[in-house]
Amino acid sequence: MSTPSAPNPSARTRSSFFTQGRLAVAALFLLLTLFLAVNVLSSALFTSTRLDLTEEGLFSLSDGTEALLESIEEPVTLKFYYSEALGREVPFYGIYAGRVRDLLDEYAARSDGKVRIEVYDPEPFTELEDRAVADGLQQIPLQEGGEQVFFGISGTNLTDDLEVIPFLQPERETFLEYDISRLIYSLAKPKRTVLGIVTSLPMQGTVRMNAMGQQTPVAPYILADQIGATYETRYLDAEFDKIPDDVTVLMLAHTAELGPRAQFAIDQFLLGGGKALVIIDPYSETEGGQAQFFGQLAPERSNLATLFDHWGVVYDPTRIAADRLTARKVQPGEGRRPVDYVVWLELKGGNIDQSSPITTNVGTLAVASAGHIALADGAAVTMTPLVSTSLGSAELNVEQVKGMRSPEALLRSYEPGPKPLVIAARLTADKMTTAFPDGPPEKMLKEGDEAPSAEDDATYKAKFPQVLTESTAPLDVIVVTDSDILADRFWVRVQQFFGRRVPVPVAGNGDFVLNSLDALSGSSTLLGLRGRGSTSRPFDVLEQIEREAEKQYAAREEQLQKTLADTQQRFDELRRRMPDGSAAIVTEKEQAEIEAYRQEILRIRSELRAVQRSVREDVDRLETSLWFYNIALVPILITVLALILAFWRSLRRRRRHASAAAG
Repeated sequence: MSTPSAPNPSARTRSSFFTQGRLAVAALFLLLTLFLAVNVLSSALFTSTRLDLTEEGLFSLSDGTEALLESIEEPVTLKFYYSEALGREVPFYGIYAGRVRDLLDEYAARSDGKVRIEVYDPEPFTELEDRAVADGLQQIPLQEGGEQVFFGISGTNLTDDLEVIPFLQPERETFLEYDISRLIYSLAKPKRTVLGIVTSLPMQGTVRMNAMGQQTPVAPYILADQIGATYETRYLDAEFDKIPDDVTVLMLAHTAELGPRAQFAIDQFLLGGGKALVIIDPYSETEGGQAQFFGQLAPERSNLATLFDHWGVVYDPTRIAADRLTARKVQPGEGRRPVDYVVWLELKGGNIDQSSPITTNVGTLAVASAGHIALADGAAVTMTPLVSTSLGSAELNVEQVKGMRSPEALLRSYEPGPKPLVIAARLTADKMTTAFPDGPPEKMLKEGDEAPSAEDDATYKAKFPQVLTESTAPLDVIVVTDSDILADRFWVRVQQFFGRRVPVPVAGNGDFVLNSLDALSGSSTLLGLRGRGSTSRPFDVLEQIEREAEKQYAAREEQLQKTLADTQQRFDELRRRMPDGSAAIVTEKEQAEIEAYRQEILRIRSELRAVQRSVREDVDRLETSLWFYNIALVPILITVLALILAFWRSLRRRRRHASAAAG
């Protein structure tokens, strides 16, 4: 009888090992398959789902875009021209091109087929390259004399209207959605609102004489280009006597003095249901200061006195709003520390009405020597402030900021007032009567003008077959008391890119003006898109600390500067009394006095440096803390967490081994 052989432990171990290995490989294969399947399904089923953690939602389609896509009646085709060679040579452009493609796919996915996307890679010397050039895209060379590449979008509708983004600048990435939506809006709404513009500003560009007597071209305002892209603009002569019938919205931008007939035309336009954006200014920094330099005849101030008086609006064209809390820093002179210029303001946060669709997405508004308005008792209109200064604002006379100005002097003499001052407001009224109860006025005659003949007078009055004495629709006017919000230098940085101007906003002035026009024209589609990407990201806490530190040390610094100047003057006077070679005849007392002055100058300079250095101490401490929190703290926390987890796992293993040994 044979005895059964005992099982081989080593063979059993090897079999178990191989079985576990096969199971591990199978598990890894299944996990890889599951990972790929989830990615394929998610890319197919959740193309429009994303998690956007940015503060302003820069990577999600806004409500305005959603509304625009729903309102499209006829298909719009967007052609995305992107040269792959550009991405290979400059990887940054390749990454940005992926962002553009993702956003375009988002438009197509949300539009139910109303937005069609076509992607092209125009190779050199091909029909696609010719088509891209014909569509108005901009070619740029990869290298000098090298291959030409494209990176832009052209759009068409069923009536062959064409809109183009010639080149997609990475600097405008935060405005990408607005640029694309504006392009689609122009194609989907080809019949544009007619905007009448009356201005003495060189919004369309001009030519001036510089100090050398040479002609200098002045480029059109960036805002003029942006307005023209959305509206059909009609620039009216300042001596107009009637608003054209097809004008829906009127923009008065720092006009020269308007005669009674022009103001009567505005009165009748508003009573008939027209809307207006009125931009006035007690002192135009752009035109008032530069006009003197260039020899240009431009008004320093503007007003709408007749209509304002009738409506009950109080506006003094000789008073300027000053605000210490929102003042911009300027360099008063070479080698001198920047100082708050209390009439150049950066209004934000609580200074801007966040409940209005006009201003809710405007982060910062930059103004310069702005006026302010209020309502008189018994005013015929209701005023809704849109932009105001801070509590404790002051009023200055316009003469204090004209000519050679001293920011330090204005800051020293600053005396806070009792309340905020309204810089911009919306004026409304359900019913309004005419400001000209006697009908069409006589023509305002200038020196040398001839009185109009009876025939001319009859022709003029025939333009108003029906003179309105009260409004046929509610009054709706937006008033802004600063014309410098339009000037490029206060709100936008303009870059040159192969002969093309590329605007990069640093404040929300353009958004505010365009939003105002949209609100008045009844078009709110683009309101939510603007103001989503200003490149200016101020450190509010740092600025507040700097301002408080400067206030604390300003008096001491000023005293030291004065003492230093007086000491230096006395020292120079003493030295001037000592001609070269006279050191031998200088008395010991005079030598001691000279040395004392020298030591005093060194001491004052040292103390002055200490005071100036102390201004930065709090800021430096906060910057160090921010650096630590943003860079070092997270890795430290992760490391500590990993060590705690490793210790806990090691402790568990020891306890498990101890339990097994005890069993």
